[in-house]
Amino acid sequence: QGKYSVENLRMAKEMGYKTFFWSLAYVDWYQDKQPSKEEAFEKLTGRIHPGAIVLLHSTSQTNGEVLDELLGKWESMGYCFRPLSDLIE
Repeated sequence: QGKYSVENLRMAKEMGYKTFFWSLAYVDWYQDKQPSKEEAFEKLTGRIHPGAIVLLHSTSQTNGEVLDELLGKWESMGYCFRPLSDLIE
């Protein structure tokens, strides 16, 4: 749910971990309430923004169906994809 505490962040830092939070997500985790491909595509293309960290759950059948088309659409909109490690270098 994106919940955290200052204490959790402090402990992660002390242990050498880097923390990242997503900036774009949608309700895709309910197995029995999967959005349609069209709904997912509309939500995800409409909410993309520069610097977005997108959270997509691997348990979502819809994400699997829309991912290739979605990545192509984002590329055509001028977005590129980078590993999270680029944010800490």
